[in-house]
Parts: sequence; structure tokens; C-alpha cells
Amino acid sequence: MIAKGALIGLQFEALFTDNLYFQLARHAIEKAMQMKQMFQEHGYEFYLDSPTNQQFVILPNEKIQRLEKYVQFTHWGPYDNHHTICRFVTSWATTDEDMNTLRDCL
Repeated sequence: MIAKGALIGLQFEALFTDNLYFQLARHAIEKAMQMKQMFQEHGYEFYLDSPTNQQFVILPNEKIQRLEKYVQFTHWGPYDNHHTICRFVTSWATTDEDMNTLRDCL
């Protein structure tokens, strides 16, 4: 148990050295805001306004099947009979290529 605790502690120490955690978080949020803008430009509505790396988009059910072939996201729940709330999440690892793939699918 002590060894496992030390290992976890080392990971946290690395994350909080030289503001690495905040740099990684900033990247994820910047990509999420870029993604949010893409959805807005295509006329999609949001279930809630999120300032985080998670965006909750209301999508037509027929659009979901196409998107699932190219983009990973989760079905958060039904909005109505023809729409679903979908959760899109960015991270430190989200690339411009990922964003371009989403843009092409929209």
C-alpha cells in the first residue's frame, strides 16, 4: 500500500511541476471551445452551456450513426423522440487532426 501511495504521489508531483497540469487543462479547454464553435456554426444546440472540456450537444438521431463511425463520444440521454444529448470530451491529447475530422463529419 505504501508503495502504491508513493507511485501516485510521484504522478501528482510531476503534474504540478512547472504548471504542467494547467498547461494540459488549458489545451483541453481551448480544443473544447473550438469544438463548441464548430457545432454552433453548423446550427446545433447545446443541452447546457459548459465552460469545460465537456460539451453536451443535442444531435438528430440519424446524424449520430454517421458521426460514430469517425468520432468518439457518448450518448448522455434522449432529448426527445428524434434527438439525443451527446457528450463530446477533449483532453491534453486532442489534436488538430481530431478537430478536422469532426469538422468534416459535421
